Amino acid sequence: MNRCLKEHQFASVFSTALKTLITVSTLMLVGLIVAYHALEVQQLFMIDNCADDWRIAMTCQRMSSIMIELLICAVHPIPGEYFFSWRTKLSNQNRQPLTVLVPLDVILSLPMFLRLYLICRVMLLHSKLFTDASSRSIGAIQKIDFNTRFVLKTLMTICPGTVLMVFMVSLWIIGSWTMRLCES
Repeated sequence: MNRCLKEHQFASVFSTALKTLITVSTLMLVGLIVAYHALEVQQLFMIDNCADDWRIAMTCQRMSSIMIELLICAVHPIPGEYFFSWRTKLSNQNRQPLTVLVPLDVILSLPMFLRLYLICRVMLLHSKLFTDASSRSIGAIQKIDFNTRFVLKTLMTICPGTVLMVFMVSLWIIGSWTMRLCES
């Protein structure tokens, strides 16, 4: 009994430390997203449109997309152990109602996979189409918007196997993690 208690305490300390690291990295991520959007408004929009004030770039659509992005990135498991009660009917017990305590981490860790959209942003910002001056010039003349969708289409044309493999492995990891949380 004493050994089980020590193992539980160790697991609890390890879990709290890991959740604290997740909280710190989430705060850094939110800060970096704010800095990214500040630079995007300041450098890209204001310079491209010869605007003098940054408030011109802040439309309702842009502000709502920034707020949704910050909300998506702010969701994470909080340090500590919190539970909620879940009422269910199990088929193997004559469909009798059963109340189970479920960790709050189940609900808070699944939306963290929505952060994978940042991979697409990294692909966009490090793409040769986006960083190459000649591509940007030709794109500006042809009025092509170098967004994530355009870069993904280009990558699917250049190397479809690699893009599909990365997509499938990502879906496999997300699916397995979701199944693990749901089964526990």
